[in-house]
Amino acid sequence: MATAARRAIKRVEDTSDDVSDNLVRQIAALRKEIATIADAVSDYSGHTFGDVQHNAVALAKEFRHQGAVAARQVGRQASVAGRVVQENPVPVLVTLATVALLSALIFMRD
Repeated sequence: MATAARRAIKRVEDTSDDVSDNLVRQIAALRKEIATIADAVSDYSGHTFGDVQHNAVALAKEFRHQGAVAARQVGRQASVAGRVVQENPVPVLVTLATVALLSALIFMRD
């Protein structure tokens, strides 16, 4: 009977050693997979950041270009308006006085 108990204990020890070795191998494999996934995510996020940065720079250049175009257009319109005022000061003053009067009447009503 003692021999059977010793054999059973030996089998349990061998089995536990096999299970431990198997777990160690599985944990090592999981660590490798996690490292691979982490590298892939890092590469993806690096590319995504680069894309976002590139798009932001392109958008800033476009805004700067459109701002310059708008500034030139506003300058031209101001120049045209200045010439109109110089050529016809009376109609412009009448128009401005009418707008001011109507605005005052509207705001005084409230």
